Amino acid sequence: MIDIDTQIATMAMRWPDFRVQERSDRGAVWVGSLQPQKTWYTVRIIYRVPRAPEAFRVISVQPRVQILDPVLERHPSYEEGPIPHVYVNKDDPHLPNLCLFDPYNKEWTPEDLLADTTVPWTARYLYFYEGWLLTKKWKGGGRHATREERLLDGSSKSIAAV
Repeated sequence: MIDIDTQIATMAMRWPDFRVQERSDRGAVWVGSLQPQKTWYTVRIIYRVPRAPEAFRVISVQPRVQILDPVLERHPSYEEGPIPHVYVNKDDPHLPNLCLFDPYNKEWTPEDLLADTTVPWTARYLYFYEGWLLTKKWKGGGRHATREERLLDGSSKSIAAV
């Protein structure tokens, strides 16, 4: 697993616009900006390194990514609506957590650098999100979690504290 100091240093080097807003011994919260096409987005990434590598499921330790500004638009009548590929954030439903990868296909692990995965994947998500707003169709691919997976994994639970 990559420790939080390495995650912070790599983010600072590769994505200097992403600044650490909160820090703990194992976690950090970054806020920064991305512009995948025409719109600038303020993004928050929340991550906490798991304690024991054998005692976690990827879905429970994955980075949580939220779009702070502009808030993602809800369009229930659009394909993949009301907002495509997100997890519910019960603490603040207006700031859902982005679904950036399939945790069941080992596309991300705590051995990955957030700077190499989470930030580029967020930019890619936002690129397809802007297309979805224009065309009403999601072209970004991906797989929806089943209801059973969401219940089993607690995907609708709120973010744990850093």
